[in-house]
Amino acid sequence: MKKFLCLVLALCLVLGLCGCQFITKKIVETEAVSADGAALYGHSIELAELLEEMLKTPEYFQLMTSSDSVSEIIMPYMRSDLSEPESAYMLVLPEEALPALMNTAEIDMSGFSEPLREFMLHRMQNSVPTILNSQAGAEILAASSILTVSDSWPGETLEMGCYVLLMYPYSCPVMVSFYGKEGLIEGTATMLLSEPIDGSSLDAVNELFSYLDIEGMYIKELDIDND
Repeated sequence: MKKFLCLVLALCLVLGLCGCQFITKKIVETEAVSADGAALYGHSIELAELLEEMLKTPEYFQLMTSSDSVSEIIMPYMRSDLSEPESAYMLVLPEEALPALMNTAEIDMSGFSEPLREFMLHRMQNSVPTILNSQAGAEILAASSILTVSDSWPGETLEMGCYVLLMYPYSCPVMVSFYGKEGLIEGTATMLLSEPIDGSSLDAVNELFSYLDIEGMYIKELDIDND
């Protein structure tokens, strides 16, 4: 697994794409991030709606890929409604999780300066959805790289990196990575191109992330209102 993960992480870090322990089910307290879950959920929906626009614009895919196999992967999702998820979860990694992933991939950051180390950890955080998509092979990875969007919002604070996972009954999940620094929040959304997952089950969310050798990811189901 180390060799495979090293190759995937190298791909993620270079391209800038966006027997394991189960994640604990401990609920994260709202104080864990200074931006509240409602704000992060709102930003996640903005990005998901842009993904939906991509899916409904064939000309976009004509510009982005000439691969028939990649187009076939994307085609079943082209009518997805991503504006109203069935459920949403906020996930916060423990502080040591990203350096541990680097160690698993045998990436030695001991000689890195602090700015370079911070940059690499930020890139690693955005690569987690890519690592999850990589389980299904190179074509899924290529398709997910097309279905990735980013944006930023000034004037807000986020003390640690976290994710929002949007779950849909008839489409694959959308995972949004959030990173904050100096009054700016950056968000990167990626479609997890898998079969639809039971969005009402915390066990299903845990299972989704069980591939990663991360212990102690905190999960909070967000209270969303689609009325």
